[in-house]
Parts: sequence; C-alpha cells; structure tokens
Amino acid sequence: MPTRRVVIREADYARLLAVRTGLRRFEKWSSEQAANQGLTASQHQLMLAVRGHDDLDGPTISQTADYLLIRHHSAVELADRCEKAGLIARVGDTEDHRVVRLRLTDDGAQKLEALTSAHLEEIARLTPLFESLIGTLSVGS
Repeated sequence: MPTRRVVIREADYARLLAVRTGLRRFEKWSSEQAANQGLTASQHQLMLAVRGHDDLDGPTISQTADYLLIRHHSAVELADRCEKAGLIARVGDTEDHRVVRLRLTDDGAQKLEALTSAHLEEIARLTPLFESLIGTLSVGS
C-alpha cells in the first residue's frame, strides 16, 4: 500500500518550532521550580509518577521506569536518591511480598503539592498558546 505524501508548508516549520520551543521552555521552567524546592527535575518526575499512579498502594520501580522512560536500574538509583532525601519510602506490597512499592513521605508530598500547584498555573497560562499553535499545524493539505 503506497504511503500518502504530506504537503508541508513553510508556516508549518515555524509553528512546529514554536511548539517545540514552548515545550523546552516549559521543561526548563519546571526544572527551575524543582530546584527552588531543593529537588532535581528527575526527583520531581519520580515523585509525580508515585503520586499520579492509579493504584493507591503506589507504583513499583518497573512502573516508575516506564513512566519516566528510563531503564530499571536507573529508576532504582533515582529511587535510592529520593529515599535518602526523605521524599519517598519503599513499602512491601500487601498481597505479594516479593513486590516493593513506592510511596511519598509527608515531606515529599508537601514538596510535590507546591510544585504541582505552580505547574497547573503555568499549564493554564500556556494552554491557549499551544492550542492555537497545534490547531494551525497542517495534517496533510
């Protein structure tokens, strides 16, 4: 089956650049917010993966590695650093004692709440810009 060739307009490049630049600026801003809380961007992401996980028992290391798009051993090292910093705790699974889950400590939860509040405000501010940029990208004229 032949693939359909997409027509790319000059304006599409400029809009795509604006979207990618906006995303990178958001990532930089997010890293700075984490640093203001004494955290690395990776620690913030791990904490968000723990808190945002849909199982109240908490995610496993493998699940957090999937969320963060990193290898299992990298997730273990990150969890070690977060645990040492008092941000998370490892807890045995209630049903399968071979499984270890991650949970936020009170300190981790407080820091994440402050970061999340700031991030939600920033996303609300950026949403109209991204919607307008993405909405104008051609999909195949």
